[in-house]
Amino acid sequence: MNFKLNWGQSIAVFLFLFVVFIGSFVYKTLFVSKYNHALVSKEYYEEEIHFQEEIDRLNRTLELKEDVKVTHNPKGITIEFPKNFNYKNIKAQVKLIRNTDTKQDIEEAIKLDSLIYFIPNDRLAKGRYSFKLIWEYEKDSYQLNKKIDY
Repeated sequence: MNFKLNWGQSIAVFLFLFVVFIGSFVYKTLFVSKYNHALVSKEYYEEEIHFQEEIDRLNRTLELKEDVKVTHNPKGITIEFPKNFNYKNIKAQVKLIRNTDTKQDIEEAIKLDSLIYFIPNDRLAKGRYSFKLIWEYEKDSYQLNKKIDY
Protein backbone atom coordinates (compact mmCIF):
# COMPACT_ATOMS: atom_id res chain seq x y z
CA MET A 1 0.00 0.00 0.00
CA ASN A 2 1.50 3.28 -1.14
CA PHE A 3 0.30 6.24 0.98
CA LYS A 4 1.43 9.79 0.18
CA LEU A 5 0.32 13.14 1.52
CA ASN A 6 0.74 16.39 -0.30
CA TRP A 7 1.45 19.63 1.57
CA GLY A 8 -2.21 20.67 1.73
CA GLN A 9 -3.27 17.38 3.30
CA SER A 10 -0.35 17.59 5.77
CA ILE A 11 -1.47 21.04 6.94
CA ALA A 12 -5.05 19.80 7.34
CA VAL A 13 -3.88 16.81 9.43
CA PHE A 14 -1.69 19.08 11.55
CA LEU A 15 -4.55 21.54 12.19
CA PHE A 16 -6.92 18.69 13.08
CA LEU A 17 -4.43 17.25 15.59
CA PHE A 18 -3.80 20.70 17.06
CA VAL A 19 -7.54 21.28 17.58
CA VAL A 20 -7.86 17.87 19.28
CA PHE A 21 -4.87 18.69 21.52
CA ILE A 22 -6.31 22.06 22.62
CA GLY A 23 -9.80 20.55 22.96
CA SER A 24 -8.46 17.95 25.41
CA PHE A 25 -7.16 20.73 27.67
CA VAL A 26 -10.48 22.57 27.53
CA TYR A 27 -12.34 19.35 28.38
CA LYS A 28 -10.04 18.62 31.34
CA THR A 29 -10.32 22.08 32.86
CA LEU A 30 -14.10 22.32 32.51
CA PHE A 31 -15.39 18.80 33.08
CA VAL A 32 -12.83 16.79 35.08
CA SER A 33 -13.45 17.31 38.82
CA LYS A 34 -9.78 16.70 39.69
CA TYR A 35 -8.93 20.15 38.31
CA ASN A 36 -10.44 22.76 40.58
CA HIS A 37 -10.54 26.28 39.16
CA ALA A 38 -12.49 28.06 41.90
CA LEU A 39 -11.66 31.57 43.03
CA VAL A 40 -9.35 31.95 46.01
CA SER A 41 -12.06 33.82 47.88
CA LYS A 42 -15.80 33.60 47.42
CA GLU A 43 -16.23 37.13 48.80
CA TYR A 44 -13.64 38.62 46.46
CA TYR A 45 -15.54 41.81 45.62
CA GLU A 46 -16.57 42.50 49.21
CA GLU A 47 -12.95 42.08 50.34
CA GLU A 48 -11.76 44.42 47.60
CA ILE A 49 -13.83 47.26 49.06
CA HIS A 50 -11.85 47.00 52.32
CA PHE A 51 -8.44 46.79 50.67
CA GLN A 52 -7.20 50.13 52.09
CA GLU A 53 -7.95 48.86 55.61
CA GLU A 54 -5.80 45.82 54.85
CA ILE A 55 -2.94 48.04 53.68
CA ASP A 56 -3.19 50.06 56.90
CA ARG A 57 -3.08 46.88 59.01
CA LEU A 58 -0.01 45.63 57.10
CA ASN A 59 1.77 48.98 57.59
CA ARG A 60 1.03 48.97 61.35
CA THR A 61 2.46 45.46 61.53
CA LEU A 62 5.69 46.67 59.91
CA GLU A 63 5.97 49.40 62.56
CA LEU A 64 5.94 46.93 65.48
CA LYS A 65 9.11 46.80 67.59
CA GLU A 66 9.01 43.01 67.63
CA ASP A 67 7.63 40.88 64.80
CA VAL A 68 5.07 38.13 65.08
CA LYS A 69 6.91 34.87 64.49
CA VAL A 70 5.29 32.17 62.40
CA THR A 71 7.24 28.94 62.20
CA HIS A 72 6.27 25.58 60.78
CA ASN A 73 7.76 22.17 61.43
CA PRO A 74 6.56 18.56 61.10
CA LYS A 75 4.41 18.95 64.24
CA GLY A 76 2.47 21.98 63.01
CA ILE A 77 2.48 25.77 62.78
CA THR A 78 3.42 27.96 65.72
CA ILE A 79 2.36 31.60 65.97
CA GLU A 80 4.23 33.67 68.56
CA PHE A 81 3.04 37.19 69.36
CA PRO A 82 5.43 39.92 70.58
CA LYS A 83 6.43 39.75 74.24
CA ASN A 84 5.28 43.31 74.94
CA PHE A 85 1.66 42.30 74.15
CA ASN A 86 -0.77 41.11 76.83
CA TYR A 87 -2.33 37.95 75.40
CA LYS A 88 -5.64 38.66 77.19
CA ASN A 89 -6.14 41.79 75.05
CA ILE A 90 -5.47 40.11 71.70
CA LYS A 91 -8.40 39.19 69.44
CA ALA A 92 -7.10 37.29 66.45
CA GLN A 93 -8.25 35.34 63.45
CA VAL A 94 -6.11 33.03 61.34
CA LYS A 95 -6.78 31.97 57.75
CA LEU A 96 -4.86 29.24 55.97
CA ILE A 97 -6.01 29.32 52.38
CA ARG A 98 -5.18 26.35 50.17
CA ASN A 99 -5.15 27.74 46.64
CA THR A 100 -5.55 24.34 45.01
CA ASP A 101 -8.47 23.07 47.13
CA THR A 102 -10.85 25.32 49.03
CA LYS A 103 -12.12 22.34 51.04
CA GLN A 104 -8.80 22.28 52.90
CA ASP A 105 -8.94 25.94 53.96
CA ILE A 106 -8.74 26.68 57.68
CA GLU A 107 -10.34 29.77 59.13
CA GLU A 108 -10.79 30.24 62.85
CA ALA A 109 -10.86 32.78 65.63
CA ILE A 110 -7.93 32.35 67.98
CA LYS A 111 -8.44 32.09 71.71
CA LEU A 112 -5.11 32.63 73.43
CA ASP A 113 -3.95 31.14 76.73
CA SER A 114 -0.48 32.60 76.20
CA LEU A 115 1.40 34.53 73.52
CA ILE A 116 1.89 31.30 71.57
CA TYR A 117 -0.76 29.61 69.43
CA PHE A 118 -0.26 26.22 67.80
CA ILE A 119 -2.02 24.60 64.82
CA PRO A 120 -1.32 20.85 64.77
CA ASN A 121 -0.27 19.19 61.53
CA ASP A 122 -3.17 16.71 61.56
CA ARG A 123 -5.37 19.61 60.38
CA LEU A 124 -3.02 20.48 57.50
CA ALA A 125 -2.54 18.80 54.16
CA LYS A 126 0.80 18.86 52.39
CA GLY A 127 1.16 21.75 49.99
CA ARG A 128 1.27 25.53 49.83
CA TYR A 129 -0.93 27.74 51.98
CA SER A 130 -1.55 31.46 51.95
CA PHE A 131 -1.33 32.34 55.63
CA LYS A 132 -3.21 35.39 56.87
CA LEU A 133 -3.23 36.47 60.51
CA ILE A 134 -5.42 39.42 61.51
CA TRP A 135 -5.40 40.62 65.10
CA GLU A 136 -6.53 43.53 67.24
CA TYR A 137 -4.62 44.83 70.21
CA GLU A 138 -5.58 47.95 72.13
CA LYS A 139 -7.94 49.26 69.42
CA ASP A 140 -5.32 48.89 66.67
CA SER A 141 -5.61 46.17 64.06
CA TYR A 142 -2.69 44.36 62.46
CA GLN A 143 -2.21 41.82 59.69
CA LEU A 144 0.49 39.40 58.63
CA ASN A 145 0.48 37.65 55.24
CA LYS A 146 2.85 34.83 54.43
CA LYS A 147 3.21 31.85 52.09
CA ILE A 148 3.77 28.54 53.86
CA ASP A 149 4.89 25.33 52.18
CA TYR A 150 3.84 22.50 54.44
